[in-house]
Amino acid sequence: METIVLTGDSKANAKLLLELAKKLNFSAKVISAEDAEELGLFYSIKEGLGSGLMAEEEKSKFLSDLKTKE
Repeated sequence: METIVLTGDSKANAKLLLELAKKLNFSAKVISAEDAEELGLFYSIKEGLGSGLMAEEEKSKFLSDLKTKE
């Protein structure tokens, strides 16, 4: 699976891209700016945790701190 993220200010062009994606049998949907930001943070954190640059103890503390902030 490949993921493509597009951003733009034109609703008409966004609609055109969604129609094209559906015709090409791609799954496509519009998400809010907040959802896009959260998605970016998720992938950044996931990449950082998997990089091996952080000790296991630091990872656990970081994830624990994130859970307590909810």
